[in-house]
Amino acid sequence: MNPGVGQEAGETARTVVAALQSTPAILALVIFNLSFIGVLAWITYLNGSRWQELLELTLKQCGPHPQ
Repeated sequence: MNPGVGQEAGETARTVVAALQSTPAILALVIFNLSFIGVLAWITYLNGSRWQELLELTLKQCGPHPQ
C-alpha cells in the first residue's frame, strides 16, 4: 500500500519536529526566520500599495488637464 502525499508530508513534518526537539535553539531560529519573512512580505505589500496611491495622485495632479 502506497502512502498518499498527505501522509508523506505529515511523516516528514513529524520527523523534522522530532529532530529539532533536541536542538531548541535551531527551532527558535527557524520560527523567527519564518515570522521575519512574513513581516517583511507584509511591509513590502503595504509599501507597494502606498507607492501605487502616490503615483496615481502624482499623475492625476501633474498629468495633462482637459480644457
